[in-house]
Amino acid sequence: MKKTVLAFFSLVIVLVVIAAVFLAIDVESNLKVRRKINSVLNPVQIVKAEPKAVLVKPFEAKIDMNSKWILNEKFVNQISYMHVENLSTSWITYFFDEALNKLSIVDGNHQLEIDSNGNVMIDQSMLDQKVELKNVDDEWYISLTALNKIEEGEALGFVEQPYVEGKNLVIINKFENYNIVEIDDERLVFSDQEKLDVYLQNRFDISFLFKLKNLFSKTEIVGIEKNTSLYVFPTDSKSFFIISEDNTAGFIEIKGSEQITTKSGEKRNQLKVSKNAPENIVMTWEAVYSYNPDTSKIGPMGPLNVISPTWYELKDASGKVSSKASKDYVSWAKSNGYQVWALVSNAFDKDLTHSFLYNSDARKHFINIMLEEALNYGYEGINIDFENVYLEDKDALTHFIHEFSVYANRAGVILSMDVTVMGGSDTWSKCYDHEKLGQIVDFLIIMSYDEHWASSPISGPVSSYDWVKHHMDQLAEVVDSNKLVMGIPLYTRVWREYPSSEKANQYRTKSSAIGMEAQNNLLEKYQLTPIWDEVDQLYYATFFEEDAQVKMWIENAETISAKLNIVSELNLRGAAMWRRGFETEDIWDVFKKINP
Repeated sequence: MKKTVLAFFSLVIVLVVIAAVFLAIDVESNLKVRRKINSVLNPVQIVKAEPKAVLVKPFEAKIDMNSKWILNEKFVNQISYMHVENLSTSWITYFFDEALNKLSIVDGNHQLEIDSNGNVMIDQSMLDQKVELKNVDDEWYISLTALNKIEEGEALGFVEQPYVEGKNLVIINKFENYNIVEIDDERLVFSDQEKLDVYLQNRFDISFLFKLKNLFSKTEIVGIEKNTSLYVFPTDSKSFFIISEDNTAGFIEIKGSEQITTKSGEKRNQLKVSKNAPENIVMTWEAVYSYNPDTSKIGPMGPLNVISPTWYELKDASGKVSSKASKDYVSWAKSNGYQVWALVSNAFDKDLTHSFLYNSDARKHFINIMLEEALNYGYEGINIDFENVYLEDKDALTHFIHEFSVYANRAGVILSMDVTVMGGSDTWSKCYDHEKLGQIVDFLIIMSYDEHWASSPISGPVSSYDWVKHHMDQLAEVVDSNKLVMGIPLYTRVWREYPSSEKANQYRTKSSAIGMEAQNNLLEKYQLTPIWDEVDQLYYATFFEEDAQVKMWIENAETISAKLNIVSELNLRGAAMWRRGFETEDIWDVFKKINP
């Protein structure tokens, strides 16, 4: 018996020695064995992570800075709160009036207004229910529990995943599309990226694996996921941030077999609104500066079907509006088959606009005034022309237009907005959220002119073909082309270039805008023969006048016809002209391309 035991142990020792020699020679096999031992021993320790409040957006999981307070409210009072900034989605805008401590939420169907006392108004009608707003460390939170007890609040779509005390509180929006990943093996979940990185590094670190004690070291994790689907947010080439069905949140290792798929959200109920907009829009603005024109002197305008008189202007920060409206003009327009989309501007005043946008009562007053005017005068539409806006007011402007759209839809009034092309300067272009505005209004009218503006440091065309085409292509990628109306200039700029007295070989420029008749008179006066510019699709003429070289890029029926091809190429809804009175009679026939 002793001999048998001795023989057995001798065999084991021999095998161990052989294996040790082999592993000493073959380092790669050595590492594989050690990783296998590490895996079999499973030296992991699940630790309790500090629970968090997490808002899951399609491409981001936002952990709230006041999670401790939120979870305490959930545990003690059974109330779930979410930060008001998390209300924003692709279809929801919000604005918090800090002066009045009032929150405005718009989802395209309704406007919800909630004050710091919890009073709720839906579409300007007071409700009996209350929804708490709370300020925590200068951050505002809304009671999701109370919000979801109101039909219009529940329709926003924010819901909690099933909550277990001591775990994370996870809120999703049931209408959003989320990325998910299916895993069919066991995956360790780490509390942060750094711990996962250390774990992955150590698995392949030779010095770590050759230390025997490290085979038994404990790796701290927050959970283990297996055979399940996870909300997933890629972080780098080696890891995902995930949220599981039981609300575990953390980082897992990516393995080669993962495929990210999309989990589609529920379908939202959207109000269907019927408005009588022309199928193919041909629009012109009527510039009214001091008095309305004598309509008896306005000749036929062929394919025109919409006219927008510049009658209204924001007067002060309280939302008052000045008016030059004329019932006689409206009667004349309607008798000629033209819809009237009255224009209202912000006086192009940045500071006035800022004060107005940040005052919820002023916005409400403005909207009510304009819709009352539409009803009293019989306008089919309202054309909003807010220009020269601070970049910081971009979201406030978008929310204001969203508020306006709710009530315009209920009144059956067409809502259009004039915006510049994308890019450009902060206050004239970047202040517009073109994509979101395009979802909100009925029509986005693109002022595709002033490529070279009045005070441009260099002379050039108002609206060259390639410039217009480039920008309309850009817009058609983010806005439904059926909502886009392309602006056309009926004017040109006369540029005068003077030699600079301050810089060598430089010129200073001065420009003035003129209509087509005045342009043609200049050509005739100086007996000029314009040159065709194939790139700009414009005619060019130049002459010398005293100490200046005069330059013109000429707009006429031929150049406008070339630009109108873009409307059909991109399937845009139509074209608009700035402005009536600048045109020559032959221009109207050109617009039959849009509305035969």
